[in-house]
Amino acid sequence: MSHGSQDRPLGPAPTIEAAAERVLGPALRTGQSPFEEDLYTWTPEVAEELVRRLDADAEEQSGDSTRSPVMQALHDQLEGAPRPVLLLAAELLYVQQLPLSTVTSRLKRGRIRDVLSWMENPPEIPADLDEALGEKGPLTGGLGFNVQMREHLRWLCSFVIHWADLDATERDAALTDPWEFQRAARSTPGDWRAIRYSLQYLAWPGYFQPIVKHEHKTRIRDAFADLIGGPSGIDELDIDQDLHRISEVLSAQLGQPVDWYRGAVANQWQRHRDDHSRRAWLVRPGRGGVGQAGQWVAQNRIALPASHLPRIPAHASRLEVSQAVEQGYPHLDYQARFQLTAELHTFLSRMSPQDVVATVADAKLHLGTLTDDLGYVEDGGQQLERSVRWSAVTLDLDTLPSPLSELIGEPGTVVDLTDGLDALLAVMHPGRHSAESAVIEAPGAGTVPTLPEVTEELADGLHMPRKELQEIVDTLQQRQQIVFYGPPGTGKTYLAQELARFLAGADDPSRVQLVQFHPSYAYEDFFEGYRPTLTESGQPGFALQAGPLRRQAARATSDSGREHPSFLIIDEMNRADLARVFGEMYFLLEYRDRTVLPQYSPDTSFRLPRNLFIIGTMNTADRSIAMVDAAIRRRFAFMELHPDTPPVAGVLRRHLEARGASTEPAELLEALNSEIDDSDRDLRIGPSYFMKDQATEPGGLEAIWRYDLLPLLEEHYYGRLTRAEVHERFGLAALRRKIGRA
Repeated sequence: MSHGSQDRPLGPAPTIEAAAERVLGPALRTGQSPFEEDLYTWTPEVAEELVRRLDADAEEQSGDSTRSPVMQALHDQLEGAPRPVLLLAAELLYVQQLPLSTVTSRLKRGRIRDVLSWMENPPEIPADLDEALGEKGPLTGGLGFNVQMREHLRWLCSFVIHWADLDATERDAALTDPWEFQRAARSTPGDWRAIRYSLQYLAWPGYFQPIVKHEHKTRIRDAFADLIGGPSGIDELDIDQDLHRISEVLSAQLGQPVDWYRGAVANQWQRHRDDHSRRAWLVRPGRGGVGQAGQWVAQNRIALPASHLPRIPAHASRLEVSQAVEQGYPHLDYQARFQLTAELHTFLSRMSPQDVVATVADAKLHLGTLTDDLGYVEDGGQQLERSVRWSAVTLDLDTLPSPLSELIGEPGTVVDLTDGLDALLAVMHPGRHSAESAVIEAPGAGTVPTLPEVTEELADGLHMPRKELQEIVDTLQQRQQIVFYGPPGTGKTYLAQELARFLAGADDPSRVQLVQFHPSYAYEDFFEGYRPTLTESGQPGFALQAGPLRRQAARATSDSGREHPSFLIIDEMNRADLARVFGEMYFLLEYRDRTVLPQYSPDTSFRLPRNLFIIGTMNTADRSIAMVDAAIRRRFAFMELHPDTPPVAGVLRRHLEARGASTEPAELLEALNSEIDDSDRDLRIGPSYFMKDQATEPGGLEAIWRYDLLPLLEEHYYGRLTRAEVHERFGLAALRRKIGRA
């Protein structure tokens, strides 16, 4: 931004980019207004006042019928605002509207002039800036740049405030280096990618592309990565730098700036899908279609019967398909209509060119690649048809590798085989995929990843015997689901977290996640359910959102997670109604090689990955594990952590000795637990109460007894011992006398 225009790389819209330089250059260097040069509007004080007004609820007013609801709400919020605030609002709106191709010049000018008219003696848009509004922008902003206009203005205000908070060195770097500018913009609180991407392009055209969807950036980069020797990474900075290099190569080849959304360039990246974005599908003939699969292979096609279906386009939404099914198939049961909607929507809209397609004919699995979009044919009744390039490769159904052997058994006319995509590609393209990958060890199937052995370093850090820790890991390796149960203070949650972090590896903390159950916890919290959200129009609504189990399963099956063990820790597991929380996941806990249709997304099967391990904790003093139903007991290995038995026994003494501290707390704990009868074994106290600095400080033990242990024991013995009897039997003074340290 600080260099002259002769050194500036050309972007796709020189007039618009020159106007952006005219606005952003002075504004970011000095805060000067581009509309009234004697005012300084790009300052934190002005931006903070504008934010305050944008955050306020607009008052109900009759309004101007010529304004859109968004502009009317903006008018109501800014009514009576000082001149600098109104100017900044108009200037930020200019930045937001300038590069758009989806808004007409008349509407851009109208919106900005409307804001300017809300002040006395409104200024005109400077001639050169007004001229740029007459150009069609290079940026396809989509609906969000209209309905989220105020949200975009608010983020731009946050950027102005954040920019002022940067030290002078950081601002100078951002003004002279596009990638430093990206870092500065990206660190703005409340990051909003779409408007930030637009700002980055306007500030540094030729370096940043006029693309506001991150998914599009990634797909474009991946489609043309061969031009630069392959992608350099997955971080946003890597993608933007790759796109810059790709645009330079393509611009040199084309002799002009690249238009990513038109012509051959657009066609190439919009059709490009690498193996990670491809999907795989099994398609069976519909009712009465015995023998059709063999005809499909001979005729290079697949088809679904659609005799009663009104003609709807490819890529129709789920709602559009549902409405068509309701219209054409009212004679079917509602569940049959639901299933038909799911299958037709997949065939119409979810299946894409280059996806792998399979069908079964003559006891063999035939494999091919989808080649084009939808067609309707009349062949003994209307059918939906798609073209397939079938390969000569077939697989015997009796020798299918996992998980294909399980997936093929799933019911339905259209079945998602994407879990087995690697195995299918290995067979179809042996030169590109190693033969070893044909027997897939993908998430959700194959073998359980081998967990590392416990090290002496880990055992020493936990002050626990290595042998007992290794037994825990071996059990987890075999069962994949274990529960630590025992009295309070035995370190159940701490041990679960430390073991999981060690076993998952230190390079990605997201492989270990913790969730805590409570009495009101439900399936919708744990797996998935509908939650309040804002729609694209800014109105409240509900959206299906994943819970911790589904999120962690997704991490385990991601490209970065599929080769590593992942862990979900369920703390206080027995405080919830487990049957209500787990729902149909009960089945998957026992059968990791099978799938279920979740109740909130029954058109998409779900599999519990084999590389996802679950560790639960249960406090036996809080609620007896005798109340845990047999279904959970059968699916989890229960491992006791008790003060009297390894690996917990002796932990406190080893902890104190390692610190060179007095072992008195360990002696007191042993004396305390010896006073608790075997009939009350679950009431004995764990060492965690004493494994904190307070325990070795003057007066620390007295505080632990007064505020932690005695109230707990009074509750445990309520109705059996009086408060005085509890203090006499379990008090610190009595126990010190017992161990001879009075």
